[in-house]
Amino acid sequence: MKQKIVIIGGGVAGLTAGIYAQKAGFDSVIYEKNPLLGGQCTGWKRKGFYIDNCITWLTNGAPKFPVYKMWKAVGFLGDENGNEIPCRQHEAFWRSEHNGQSYTFWADLERAEKEMLELSPQDKKEIKSFFKAVRQCEHLLVPYTAPLDLMGLGELTAIGLKLLPVGIAMQKYKNCDLNDLAARFKHPLLQRAFKDYLPGDYLASIFMNAYASIANGGGGVPDGGSLKVAQRMKAIYEKLGGVCHANSPVKEIILEDSPSGKKGQKRAAGILLESGEKVLGDYVIPSCDTHYVFEKLLDARYMPPRLKYAYDHPEEHKNGSTFHIVYECSTPAPEIGGRTYFDCRPFELAGVTINRLNMKNYKLDPVNAPADKALIEVKVLEKEPQYLYWKNLRETDKAAYDAAKQKAGADILKRLEERVPSLKGKLSYLDSWTPYTYTRWCNSYMGNFMTFITTKKSSNLFNVKGTLKGLDNVVLAGQWLSMPGGLPMAMTSGKFAVQRILRSQGKSIKIEP
Repeated sequence: MKQKIVIIGGGVAGLTAGIYAQKAGFDSVIYEKNPLLGGQCTGWKRKGFYIDNCITWLTNGAPKFPVYKMWKAVGFLGDENGNEIPCRQHEAFWRSEHNGQSYTFWADLERAEKEMLELSPQDKKEIKSFFKAVRQCEHLLVPYTAPLDLMGLGELTAIGLKLLPVGIAMQKYKNCDLNDLAARFKHPLLQRAFKDYLPGDYLASIFMNAYASIANGGGGVPDGGSLKVAQRMKAIYEKLGGVCHANSPVKEIILEDSPSGKKGQKRAAGILLESGEKVLGDYVIPSCDTHYVFEKLLDARYMPPRLKYAYDHPEEHKNGSTFHIVYECSTPAPEIGGRTYFDCRPFELAGVTINRLNMKNYKLDPVNAPADKALIEVKVLEKEPQYLYWKNLRETDKAAYDAAKQKAGADILKRLEERVPSLKGKLSYLDSWTPYTYTRWCNSYMGNFMTFITTKKSSNLFNVKGTLKGLDNVVLAGQWLSMPGGLPMAMTSGKFAVQRILRSQGKSIKIEP
């Protein structure tokens, strides 16, 4: 009789865990609290427009990268019948405007470097150094065959050699955040541009790796966007024999004494649903937000020490999220291209004065908007104080919460029209969501859609194995196990959780791909 793995959470990590549990010969079942599986990897329709919540780019999402096989196998770049899904590549990362000048971080690094040198010849030394580092980061590979601690010496050595150029770049910019990087440049636009996409306290290496992921041709967006990815993952899982239960929130993980007889040692017998139903299993994989796991599903004493330290030291491990808003445009809006940052008249949003905004025309995929219209998105980076503002407002006065979103929509709309006068009267509010939306939908800690912000005070090598001291048969999965989080970490953690179960049984951990 096959052993049963119970998976809590049907996001990317949970669906990946389910897919590999089935491939490894287990029976598995996923319990998801929402009506749809996918977690943060989702999107929705509004008035004929498709709004995507998640995928901005994939790391190593092209056939030339080894992990492409896994992206395809789990549903990002392949379907349940083995067909490949096209991945649309970006022409640029973003564009920054300031004081009448502009600069674009093109995916074509030669063009990007040439234009930056033309913009600021006085910064030649730093420009050359920066682009050399980005080119070195193009060698970044996502380890996917097994967790590093379960790899053999030969495989670890091979990966280390391939990542050597990345390590050299990281060492050169060690303990350098984006504030430091921007300060190295003399040109005012470049000083501004390097802090546009990510907060200034983010490590420069995070930005360099992200830029390189787009520049190396592997950072595209799958056709159909995030919602289609989630649907394909579910279809692949079910074709392998997996079972999904939506609208099934979990109340707790049921524990019992371990058969090992070791004093204080426990094991999971299964889970208790909010409905009161008990689901028994041989193993449990919580693939949801780790703070939620140890706040609601398990006693906090089981939390891995590295995670506990991170949560207990917010000054070192900061939280970050985003306020999103999208507008319907009655024309294709060719005046707005990819993500563009610009100065604007100051206004208040969630208690903070905003004097710089960004806009993006979602036109990479035809699914986003009708051919004669456009979907325009604006994102405002927010941290813990803004999250608490939205949380308190939503929990105490929903009408005021909705009114605050509507006011933000009106304030931002005015500034978009001021920046692009030709679109005056052609834009209308479509939808918006706040950092607290991520908590309501995915139980996200402090509204984070990734993990902690990776700063000079946090550990860039933050890595949690997922096994829990004191519990025999519970293995964590999810992006929170490794900074900086994101889709690669979520996906691979699901496979790694199944491999840890196999290793605990003394079995081969090889599962292809």
